[in-house]
Amino acid sequence: MKVLDFALEMEQMGKSYFERLAGETTVGGIRTVFNLLAREQQELYDTFLAMKRGASAHCNADSQALERARDRFAEIFAANGTAVDLLKEDLEAYEHAMKVEADIVRFFEELAEQERNEESRALLREIAAEERRHYDVVESIHDFVAAPKWHLNWGEFSNLKEI
Repeated sequence: MKVLDFALEMEQMGKSYFERLAGETTVGGIRTVFNLLAREQQELYDTFLAMKRGASAHCNADSQALERARDRFAEIFAANGTAVDLLKEDLEAYEHAMKVEADIVRFFEELAEQERNEESRALLREIAAEERRHYDVVESIHDFVAAPKWHLNWGEFSNLKEI
C-alpha cells in the first residue's frame, strides 16, 4: 500500500470523525471545537496531497506494515470510542482531541519503526512529524483555554505591598 494514500485515507477518516462529533453535540462551544478540528484534518489532508503531487522521491513508497495496521488505526476513530454527551465543556473536547492526536502520532511513529523499506520509513516519519505539529496546535489551544483554570492573575493580587 502506498504510504501517502494511506495517510490521505486516514485524514479523511479523521475529518469525518470530528464532523460526526460536532453533529452529535448540543453544546455550541464543543461543536465549534470539533468543527475546528475537522478543518485541521482537511489542512493535513491538503498537505499530504501536496506531498503526493510533489517531486519528492519517496512519495510513492510502498509499505507492507500499513496493510497490517489499517484496522488498528480505524480503532482510533471508532464510533463506539467516544461518548460525546459526556463532554460538558470545551476543555474536555480539547482533551479528547489531544488523546486522539497523540494516538495518531504514536501510531505513525511505531509504524516507522516497524517498516523495513527505508523510503517508506522516511515518509512515515515525515507524516508523524506533521501529525506532531497538529498535536502541538491542539495542545496550545487547550492550554490557552485552560489557562484561567490554572492561574490566578487578577490585578488586585499583582501589586501586593506592605502598607
